[in-house]
Amino acid sequence: MRELFAFIEKHSFILLFLILQIVSFIFIVNFNEPQKSRFGAVSNAFQGRIYSLTQKVTRYFYLDVANQRLANENAKLYKNQEYSKFDHTINITHVNDAENNQQYEYIPAKVLNNSTNKIQNYITINKGWKHGIEKNMSVICPSGIVGVVVRTSKNFSLIMTVLNSNFRVSTKFKNSGFYGSLTWNGKDYKIATLEEIPLHVIINVGDTLVTNTYSNLFPSEIMVGTIESFYQNNNFFSADVRLSTDFKRIDYVYVVKDLYKKERENLENIQ
Repeated sequence: MRELFAFIEKHSFILLFLILQIVSFIFIVNFNEPQKSRFGAVSNAFQGRIYSLTQKVTRYFYLDVANQRLANENAKLYKNQEYSKFDHTINITHVNDAENNQQYEYIPAKVLNNSTNKIQNYITINKGWKHGIEKNMSVICPSGIVGVVVRTSKNFSLIMTVLNSNFRVSTKFKNSGFYGSLTWNGKDYKIATLEEIPLHVIINVGDTLVTNTYSNLFPSEIMVGTIESFYQNNNFFSADVRLSTDFKRIDYVYVVKDLYKKERENLENIQ
C-alpha cells in the first residue's frame, strides 16, 4: 500500500494531467453537438466491428458441431436410398412380394488427416472399431467414392483412397452398363484411369461412371466420375476419368457397412 502511495505521489502531475484530459473530453463530447455526433458514429462503428468479430468467432466454434449434425442427417438419407436396400422381390406370377430389407448402413466420420501428393495416399478418420468400422469397408462422400478401410484402431481408421497405386475397383458406364477397372497412375489427383473396356463399347467424352457390385465393395450407382478422354490400348479401350470427388476438399466421409457382405463372401469363397 505504501508503494502505491509513493507511486501516486511521484507521478501526481502526470495523473492529474490525464484526469483533466479525460474530464475535458467528456465535457466536449457532452456539450457540443458536432463532436457528440461524430463520437457516437465512431463508437457505433467500433461496437459494430467488435460484434462482427465476436459473431465470427462464435460461428467458427459451432461450425464443427453443425457439420457433424449435417453428416449424421446425410447418413440417414443414404440409408433410405433404394440402392441401400436388399431386394427380396420374388418374380413369380402368383407371388407379389416387393418387400426390401436394409443392406447398407452408413457411419459418418470426420477426416483428420489426408494426403494427395504421394503414390500411395491415405485418409485418417475419427471413427474406429468401437464405432463398428471394420477392415475392407468401403468409404464414400456426398460427391462420390473415396476408398476402402485398410486398418482400424479403437477410435481411428485408415482409408486407402482412390489416389493409391494399390487401389482398384470395378466401375460401369451409367448409360450402357459396360464396365472396366478403375486405377490411379499417381500423377493428377483429379484424374484416374479406366482400363479393360471392350472395343465394341461406344464411349463418349462426358459419359458418367458409377460403381457396380462386382467387387462386393461399394453399393451400386455411387458416382465415380466422367470420361475425360479415351484411347485404344492393345485389345481394349482405356480412358482418363475426371473423378467426381475432390480429394483436397474432403471434410466428412461415410463408411459403408454391408450387412450381407460376409454371407456373400462365404458363399463365393467355397471352392
